[in-house]
Amino acid sequence: MSPRHGRKTRTVGGAVPYSPRVSIANVLGFVRPADLEVALAAVRDGAIAVSGGTDVMLHAPTTPRLLVDLTVLPLSGISQHEGGITVGATTTLSEMLEHPGLARYADGVIAEMMRMVGSPLLRNRATIGGHVARGRLSDVIPVLLALDASIAWYDGEHRSAPLADFYAASTHRTPMIVTSVFIPAIRRPSAAAFRKFSRTHFDLAILNCACRVDLGDDGTVSATRVVVGETPALGASVTDAEVMLHGRPLDPAAIDAAATIASAEIPARGDDRASAEYRRAIAAVLVRRCLSEIASRLP
Repeated sequence: MSPRHGRKTRTVGGAVPYSPRVSIANVLGFVRPADLEVALAAVRDGAIAVSGGTDVMLHAPTTPRLLVDLTVLPLSGISQHEGGITVGATTTLSEMLEHPGLARYADGVIAEMMRMVGSPLLRNRATIGGHVARGRLSDVIPVLLALDASIAWYDGEHRSAPLADFYAASTHRTPMIVTSVFIPAIRRPSAAAFRKFSRTHFDLAILNCACRVDLGDDGTVSATRVVVGETPALGASVTDAEVMLHGRPLDPAAIDAAATIASAEIPARGDDRASAEYRRAIAAVLVRRCLSEIASRLP
């Protein structure tokens, strides 16, 4: 389709962009890619990959750009299998919230978290791929990190890695297309919990926390994740708290110790929403609440 408003058509990554009536500043039009190779070529040429487009609506490009419409690619859907659950990149957060398998997963921790992400209207548009690809401002990512989720993407080759490694290597800042997120089957006895501190569920979190604890045959902690996010940095594990909990019973003393470690070690900074000191105080409360909830559900 030829661009409107007199804009000149040019080929990008083998695809011809089209320009419907667009009111977002600096958006020239859209590219409808035939496959991942065409989408990646457009991104490498400076276009922005979008599916739900909620982030672009809130943060318009600072320079004239094209958008790559990923919804035309077969990247949507949720499949459940013995090893876990695979979620396609263009699957919306509402579809994840309403999926029965995800609703049952880890006693409902994913569904509980999803209800706290923005508004229903935002969840109807926002997609999991776009959410993890932006790598910021997230209640979703701490839960995925706590569940040891992995991510698949295309950068000329199909690749996958643990989500924690994906961010540690800053892969989300490189030209690539997220294709799916994989959540491994949870091992029993195991439990997870999520807590968020904000003015309302619709607001960005001032701080959030996601934890998971696996018990060994002797009833002590065999594996754990203590993830604190919105410090205001992206969620990250509090590794010293995880190491301290390993091999111990998840009792009040261990929980209090983990909360104290988290408060001291999170990379808290102040911004216009909260001071660093306030975030540290909240971290201790949220870690204690998450671990206490987990302890109440474990044998």
